[in-house]
Amino acid sequence: MAKIDRSSFTENKRTMSGSTSDMISNLPCNVLEKILTCLRLHAAVRTSVLSKKWRHIWTSLLQLVFDDMFYKECTMATRNNLMMTIYQVLLQHHGPILKFTVSLKALESCSLIDQLIDFVSKNGIQELTLHFYQAGPYKLPSSLFSCRGITCLDLTSCVFQPPPGFKGFSRFLSLKLDKVVIAGDTLSSLISACPLLERLTIQSSTRLCYLEIVALNLRFAQFVGLFSSVCFKSTPHLAKLSIHLLPSFWNLVLSEKRVPCKPLMLTGTFPVFELLELDYYHLKAMAAGGVPPNRHPNTLTNLKILKLYLICFGKVDEISMVLCLIRSCPNLEKIQLKISETVALDPVLEPLEVQGWSDISLNQLREVEIHGVSGTRPELDFIKLILAKSPILERLLIKLESNEVFEELRILKKLIGFKRLSPEAVIMFRNRNEVLRFCDGFE
Repeated sequence: MAKIDRSSFTENKRTMSGSTSDMISNLPCNVLEKILTCLRLHAAVRTSVLSKKWRHIWTSLLQLVFDDMFYKECTMATRNNLMMTIYQVLLQHHGPILKFTVSLKALESCSLIDQLIDFVSKNGIQELTLHFYQAGPYKLPSSLFSCRGITCLDLTSCVFQPPPGFKGFSRFLSLKLDKVVIAGDTLSSLISACPLLERLTIQSSTRLCYLEIVALNLRFAQFVGLFSSVCFKSTPHLAKLSIHLLPSFWNLVLSEKRVPCKPLMLTGTFPVFELLELDYYHLKAMAAGGVPPNRHPNTLTNLKILKLYLICFGKVDEISMVLCLIRSCPNLEKIQLKISETVALDPVLEPLEVQGWSDISLNQLREVEIHGVSGTRPELDFIKLILAKSPILERLLIKLESNEVFEELRILKKLIGFKRLSPEAVIMFRNRNEVLRFCDGFE
């Protein structure tokens, strides 16, 4: 056996150890910047003390996030002059800032924010998030509207008033407005002036009387707030729509003793619509707005998922609107319902088959979830109709309002007597404690 040169082996080991002892620091600068991007800003800045090579890497980060976690990580002395700390970070920064976020509950004044917006607007900003809470509402400066390369804008508690001649953001992909003061016509113009817009989220505490949506590339839209009327004039690629009206919306309707001019789903065409999410107040507005009780004006041929929240099965008009929507969606694959608290049944409420809903067909329906079931006759009638009209149903999940075993057994006894069209349907129960049970043995 050949003799091993131990001294040579030890020297080689030292050489290898020296060359790999700081592998991360020897990575290319763009890789190091990518690593720092995964850290919170405060931690990224602290890497400057590691070595000379690390000292200035953080100053070329492409994204800067000043949020509540950044505030918590600052020392008490720094917290007392929060804006000065942010300014110091920006003064040391070099190169473009593609993503910039200010979301600070501790911020008490917006008086110095304009300078921040002016700074990032000159540094290639693409994604801008401004959330103001105690300090808002913040009037956006004119420098923001000169950011032609911006793609995503996320605002909370701001005043949006573009200057005369503003022609929109040509590269806009996503817009999210929460408690933003903006006129309906201004919002409509903004949307139509952003031809690439794909995602739109509007959450408002102020009333928007009329909103017209012209967005040829829009794929997702969510509305939460007070909307009297929304017209989807041209949205050929809209696939997902979520509408939640605030409780104060219906109170407003009652106080003014008049209904909205046009409920949100009455105007427009939806050629590729796949998911629709509505709540109680929207269905009430549709019913009050004179939607035909048995036929919806639009046939949503491509709709696959329907989610309805806080539905009251004790009211004729609400049950009718639910079934009206289901009838207008011949290719539904999933239905999810959340039932509101049980109320006294409408005295004119009749079994669904008597009301003229026996012609509903659910030939593509595979999955149904019903939450908050208390076992009233209208609820059981609805479940009976689903089972009788769904030839390929695979799963029916019923989440009970009660935890009582007696109630479970009573509802189970009723279900066993219902005929089902699909031999593959599996019926599952969950009580309020999330205990899961299966129901088989259907005739």
